[in-house]
Amino acid sequence: MITKKYETKFHEADCKNRIKEAVLLNFLQDIAAEDAEVMGIGYSEIQSKNVGWFLMKYHIKIFKTLKNTGSLSVFTKSQGAVKLSFYRDYDIFDNNNEKIGEATSMWVLVDLATGAIVSPAKVFGEYPLADKSALRSNFQKIAAPECADYEQTFTATFHDLDVNRHVNNAVYLVWADDVLPLETLLTTRIAELEIQYKQQVKYNEKVQVVAQYDEETNTFSEELKKEDGTQVCLIRQRREVDEE
Repeated sequence: MITKKYETKFHEADCKNRIKEAVLLNFLQDIAAEDAEVMGIGYSEIQSKNVGWFLMKYHIKIFKTLKNTGSLSVFTKSQGAVKLSFYRDYDIFDNNNEKIGEATSMWVLVDLATGAIVSPAKVFGEYPLADKSALRSNFQKIAAPECADYEQTFTATFHDLDVNRHVNNAVYLVWADDVLPLETLLTTRIAELEIQYKQQVKYNEKVQVVAQYDEETNTFSEELKKEDGTQVCLIRQRREVDEE
């Protein structure tokens, strides 16, 4: 378990000086990688075994506006594994050390040559097991939209790619936000975010984003899929009126 302070930069804020949610996802990914190294299960340990960590799910709750006040601190702790999946919790604090959010993520090990999920026992031997009843999230199923209130198609560019040469996990949220009306983005913020990653997206592939709005819960259900219909990602974001 580790805590890391992130100095937030001007370019990491939106036009209302709020830290972009995609930037927060990058912070979570960064600290997860660092803690994995401390635990001896990080990139430097597994690269020679031709396997990689792949993020499968996020469940994030944000309690108040992510104001760009100069810094954020993130605490993370691995909760261990259940069968083939590893779970990790996060707590997010502002520059006054007030807790402003929390998250849980789920990861798997993948054979980089075949794309198959690998048993942790084959890579690490012994590894910590999670108490499933103590996990913050049970990652409820996200239903695909039944209609398209909003839709847009995006193309994966070179700058969207990560070290594994597929689109970075934070980019999916950028696309999911960009399909929404500007007024929604300006006057509301994400209060709860669930993301379930299904398929990798590679350079120059086109991804269609379809969003359905539920006015009663102020929730957007979104599906990202490739030109051939392959489902890439499911996102559900519940929004609240921005405090600003």
